[in-house]
Amino acid sequence: MHWLLLGIIALALIVVAGRHPRTAFGLFAALLVGAILMLQLSSGEKERGSALISLGDVLLSRVHFKPGYAGSFDLSARLANQASHAQIVEVVLEVQLRDCHPSDQGGIRDCQVLGTDSPRLVLAVPPGEARDFVANLSFPRTQSRGEIDWNYRVTAVLGRRYRAAAQR
Repeated sequence: MHWLLLGIIALALIVVAGRHPRTAFGLFAALLVGAILMLQLSSGEKERGSALISLGDVLLSRVHFKPGYAGSFDLSARLANQASHAQIVEVVLEVQLRDCHPSDQGGIRDCQVLGTDSPRLVLAVPPGEARDFVANLSFPRTQSRGEIDWNYRVTAVLGRRYRAAAQR
């Protein structure tokens, strides 16, 4: 909505610039001030949103990997929100594809990272609820010599205050 208003001011600036340069300069100043304010407000919203939900409030379960199209992999899982008053809006994961070999010292495995992907999931999950999702992961073409293993974790989460009455 705000960007639409800035676009209208920019269009008016172009139309008025030829006949009324002083008015055009005023519109240009208003456009710059508006754009700076919009950038400040939107970055502040992201910071407040990331403070609403901690990484510990987000749980991944039922994680499953299967081969996808053209050498990619599909990650399917369930994302649970354990926060009490915030809705999850966006989550960033870090997923590593690893090639593991049994080491000479018994049960310890030696794993080499073949690739890392960081999918960004836009997913609305109210407090105390969970949602299933599927994400496609792309890694560089490499050949596994041992057993394929996956390492995954949530690296960032963005939330919003949840109002149950607004949802009904």
